[in-house]
Amino acid sequence: MEKSHKKNNIVLHLDPRGVILSGGKDVIERQKKYARNLTVSRGETGLTLNVFSASTSHIFQKDIKSNFELNTLSKPNLNLFLFVLKSVKYCSEKKLNVKLIIVGDPWESLICAKIIRIILFKFVPIQVHIHADIGDPVWAKLSWRNRLRSWWAKCSLKRVDAIRTVGIHQTWNIINTFNVDKSKISIIPVPIDTEYLTRLNINSRRNSIAFIGRLHQDRGISIFLELITILKTNRKDFELLVVGSGPEVEKLLHKINTLFPHKEFTYFGQLTNQELKKLWSKIGILVSTSPVESYGRVMREALVAGVPVWATKSSGVKDLISKAGKDAVKILDLSKSRHKLCKELDQLLKTKVPLNVRKQLKKENSTYAQQLANSWLDLINKQKP
Repeated sequence: MEKSHKKNNIVLHLDPRGVILSGGKDVIERQKKYARNLTVSRGETGLTLNVFSASTSHIFQKDIKSNFELNTLSKPNLNLFLFVLKSVKYCSEKKLNVKLIIVGDPWESLICAKIIRIILFKFVPIQVHIHADIGDPVWAKLSWRNRLRSWWAKCSLKRVDAIRTVGIHQTWNIINTFNVDKSKISIIPVPIDTEYLTRLNINSRRNSIAFIGRLHQDRGISIFLELITILKTNRKDFELLVVGSGPEVEKLLHKINTLFPHKEFTYFGQLTNQELKKLWSKIGILVSTSPVESYGRVMREALVAGVPVWATKSSGVKDLISKAGKDAVKILDLSKSRHKLCKELDQLLKTKVPLNVRKQLKKENSTYAQQLANSWLDLINKQKP
């Protein structure tokens, strides 16, 4: 009986918006990595990471080796009550002993977590994960939806047990904007897959610039279009690569096709991590035009691969400059003259990301999954009588 009880001790990750499944295989594999680190941390055994998610189709995964389980309980919609009801029912039927609840946002997911805790697990701690820089005043100004969410976060974050952030400047924005107790915050970046990246030959980079990410106005698509228009009207000696998908894809491709001959532009669509790894050797510069960015995964992957970054100013860019320097990570400022922007393009194409920087980023990255697992165990142990 004791053995069976231990097997039902879980860390519960609630994902009513279906973010984990929409992120695809790479995001699921990252969750499994967290689960593996949870089971080996400090010799702990008997803890499983269970993800309750949402999807238009029922999906169930169980990885015994990783002590990981994923189950879709409802469709990703605003009917939070249905998600909560099914979560409570599943926990009761399976007799799950929840030790910690994790949520990926301070909005819908946190509401679900608090209701479930009231019904079933009254003293279980909740850790909120915040990946975006929602404390940056610019973020709230991007849309009415962001303004509403910013107001709600100001109310909800004061009353949580723990917060996981991903960057130093992002963390200070959250502390200052939402008046959060800094003792509740753990800064743990999202790990990237660095295997193979540091082996790339940085002496053979091509004259190319790349945009990688969601093709959405929130990611600064208009700034990116303005940049490549300026560059292309002044010079013809570079290729353009675009990776990603989103609501602005047609508008973006239409504009690019008027500027670039077919042989000088390639659109790859959405790529997996494995597919993206093969592309880094063809990229000369990564351009990031998001007006708000935390400790971005793609920018870190670029630097580890030896590719310099040209990015608009943000909290994540400040963090990366402090680690990689102003040559490897350069601030993109469209108020500069065309001549100056073209000169910066030349400088970046010649820039080599120092090998010690690449290795240091890789070394730090190797600890993130374990740090997160440790933060979970610390919260669980604080609740023990």
